[in-house]
Amino acid sequence: MVDSNDRDRIAESRDELRKMLGEEELRNATVLVFANKQDLPNAMPVADLTQELGLPSMPNRKWFVQACCATNGTGLYEGLDWYGKTAHHTRFGVGTEILTHGGNVLSIVG
Repeated sequence: MVDSNDRDRIAESRDELRKMLGEEELRNATVLVFANKQDLPNAMPVADLTQELGLPSMPNRKWFVQACCATNGTGLYEGLDWYGKTAHHTRFGVGTEILTHGGNVLSIVG
């Protein structure tokens, strides 16, 4: 989960995401990013957040960015639904990783 209203920390989130996805255990991981706080007027749009996180530069990886608002649950089921439909078709190592940075969940990968 990325705070899409905190534009100053998006670059940090991108760097941490790349670092974690560079690990051998996560080489085939499917990535789901929740773009949280989309209910706020200054939240970064999903398309911009996707570019800032560098996801389009990962063509050999399945990824998805879901707009959400964690306080009211908007978008959470849709993201998890995508993950469930996508990840079950991919062979993973043991367990699911929850990637965090600065106390925020960046992504759920498996």
